[in-house]
Amino acid sequence: MVSFKSACILLGWVNNINARSHHSIRGNGGLNRLEKSKADADTGLDITEDVEFWTRMMQVGSIPLSPRPTRRPTRRPATSRPTPRPAPRPSPEPIGKPTPIPVTPEPSLISTPSPISSEPTPQPTLIATPEPSMISTASPTLNPATPAPSPSPILITPEPSPAPSIITPAPISAAPTPEPTLISTPEPTPAPVTSEPSASPTVSTSAPTFPCNLTPEDRALQLRELYAAFSNDALFDDPTTPQAQALDWITNEDTLTICPGDNSCHPLQRYVLAVFYFATNGGAWDQCNAPSDFNDPAAIEEANNNCERVVTPFAVPNERVGDTSSDAWLSPSNECEWGGVACWGADTPNLNLCVDQLDFENDGIAGTLVDELGALDSLRFLILEQGDLTGSIPTTYGLLDRLLILDLDFNNVGGQLPDEIYGLPSLQQLDLNDNLFTGTISPLIGQLSLLTFFQIDHNLITGVIPTEMGELEQLRIAFLSDTNLSGTMPDEVCANRNNTNPPGNLGVLVSDCAGNPPPVVCTCCTSCA
Repeated sequence: MVSFKSACILLGWVNNINARSHHSIRGNGGLNRLEKSKADADTGLDITEDVEFWTRMMQVGSIPLSPRPTRRPTRRPATSRPTPRPAPRPSPEPIGKPTPIPVTPEPSLISTPSPISSEPTPQPTLIATPEPSMISTASPTLNPATPAPSPSPILITPEPSPAPSIITPAPISAAPTPEPTLISTPEPTPAPVTSEPSASPTVSTSAPTFPCNLTPEDRALQLRELYAAFSNDALFDDPTTPQAQALDWITNEDTLTICPGDNSCHPLQRYVLAVFYFATNGGAWDQCNAPSDFNDPAAIEEANNNCERVVTPFAVPNERVGDTSSDAWLSPSNECEWGGVACWGADTPNLNLCVDQLDFENDGIAGTLVDELGALDSLRFLILEQGDLTGSIPTTYGLLDRLLILDLDFNNVGGQLPDEIYGLPSLQQLDLNDNLFTGTISPLIGQLSLLTFFQIDHNLITGVIPTEMGELEQLRIAFLSDTNLSGTMPDEVCANRNNTNPPGNLGVLVSDCAGNPPPVVCTCCTSCA
C-alpha cells in the first residue's frame, strides 16, 4: 500500500507534470516519443508508467485495486479521421437490449468499432445500412496506454442466430468532429415499377383487314348475288361454264380487287367481259390472251406485248378511254385498257369508264355469244366480225338502248333474229351478212327509225320483204341478196330511193332479182344477185 504522504507527494508531482505536459501539448500539438524520453531523462527517474497510471486514477476519481494494465494499447476503432479531443466518459453500464435492425437485401459492409476489452476484437462487425448516411465519428482518440472502454459498447451475441446482427448505435460525442465522415454505400437499386398484372393475360389482337371490308366468304357470296341478277345462278355451280370461270377469276384470281359495294359500272362490266372471254375461246385468240400467271409481272408483260388490237375509230364527239390501248385481257389493269375495248371518257360523268366499244375483227374468237353482254347498257359498238361464233343472238341484246352498231358478219351465228333487236331505239347499223340466220324479216323492222345500214345477205332467211321496211327513211344501204327471200320489193321501199322525186336516202338496194323468173321482183334495186 502507498502511504497517504507518498500519495500527496506524487499527486503534486503529477499535477506539475500534467501542467507541463498540457502546456507542451497545447503549444506543440503533443509530445512525441523522443521529447517524452528527454523529459524523463531530465528528472533522472523512469516514472512514465507511474505517472500515466496515477494520472488515470486521478481522472477516474478512485484508485483501482486491480493490477496495472499492460502497455499494449487496445486496437483503435476504425475511423476515417481522429477527433481532436476525447469523447465524454462512456456509460458504466451497457445499453439495454438493442432493437434489431432488419437486414436489407444488399447490405453495405462498414467496419464498426468493436467494444474495447482486454483482448482486441478479431474482425469488424458487419452493419447493414439501408442507405448512405452521414456518420459522425464518435470514438475518442486514445493514448496508446489508454485501456478505457470504447465510448459506444456494442452488444454482440456469442452464438450466431437466425435473427439479424444486434447493433447498438454509437452515442453522439459532446463535440462534433470538424468534418463528418461520409461513408458511401452503393445506392440501392429501385424496384422496377410494374403495372398490376391482370387476372389473365390480355392478348392484343387487331381485327384482320380484308379487301372491301368483307371476309373472303362474305365477298364471294355478295359477288355471286350481284352477278346472279344477270346470269343464271345455277351456272355458277358448274365449274365448266364461262359464268363459273368468270366468277372464280373475279373472286380468287383477279389482282384488281372488285368490291360488290362499288356502285359504278366497274364490278359488273369486268365480270361480263370475263364471261365473254371464257365463252369465246379466250386463251386461243390470235392475240390479247390473258397472262399465264396473274401474279407474275413478267407473264403479264409478255401477254401485253402479244396484244396489239385497238378499236375501230369512230367519229364520236365524246372523249374515250382505251381506244388506243392494248393490254392483255384479264390483266390487272382496268378493263377499259384491254385490247379491243374502249370506254366512255370523263366528259360524260354518268358513263365515265363504262364500256363503249367491244371490237374484235378476225381475231379467232369462237364459241357463243353470251347473254351477259346485254347488261352493258353503256355499249354503243358491238363489232365481232370474221370469227367463228355460233349459236344465236341472245334476246338480252335488246336491252342495249345505246347500241349504234351490231356487226356479226362472217360468223356462224344462226336462228331467228330476235324481235328484241328490232326494238333497239338507237341502232343505225345491223350487219349480219354471211351467217346462218333463219326465219323471216319481222315487220317490226319499221321501228328502227335511225337505221341507215341493213345487211342480211348470205343467210338462210325466208319469206317476203315487209312493207314496214319502207318506214326506214334514214336507210341508205340495204343488202338482201343470196337469201331465200321471195316476192316483190315493196313500193314503200322503192319510194325511199335517192333517185326519186323528192329523192330519198336509199342509195344502195340489192336483192335476188336476177334470174328468170327472179326470186324477188325489184324494179328499183341498184343491183341484182
